[in-house]
Amino acid sequence: MQTNAPQVVYLHGRGSSEREVTRIVQAFSGASVRAYRAPLREGAGYAWFENQGIGIARTDSLAAELPKVSDWIKTDNGAQRPWLCGFSNGAAMAASLALAEPDAYAGLVMIGGCFATDQLPTARLRAMPVLFCRGDHDTVIPPTKFRQALTYLSDHSRAALDAITYPGGHDVTIDVVTAVSRWFRARAV
Repeated sequence: MQTNAPQVVYLHGRGSSEREVTRIVQAFSGASVRAYRAPLREGAGYAWFENQGIGIARTDSLAAELPKVSDWIKTDNGAQRPWLCGFSNGAAMAASLALAEPDAYAGLVMIGGCFATDQLPTARLRAMPVLFCRGDHDTVIPPTKFRQALTYLSDHSRAALDAITYPGGHDVTIDVVTAVSRWFRARAV
């Protein structure tokens, strides 16, 4: 792999692990992809933060875990700005990282996830390339949280947004992989 290849950081969903990256890694051909294991035990897997409800982080937990994950990424990527990609709980953490330090990241891919908080600052993602993906039969994330995310991204964040609704539920399907690959190639490789 070339040393100037784009860097991608993948964050898995709640109750899963870094091995989940195998479902999406082919979308990022030509890039160097890293997957991290979330710091908190959750069932048979791990989580990025504790929830107070589906799609809403406990504020104290998010505040404690966000700097840890940010430090891991900075340590591994040095001065290069990686792309963030996450599924479900990982999408919420990826979005939280992008909101906390938008200049540290090249772009954001959210798959089947929403924002972990309702505190969404205006114009925070100015010109950041963002791909927001949601399954048309996703019954895990509340529809209100998907609507909130899409409204923020399209109307208030100032991100360079592309949004897709894919056939399926709360999962990473071949349709998602294909869409992410096409989108990423057009922007990063």
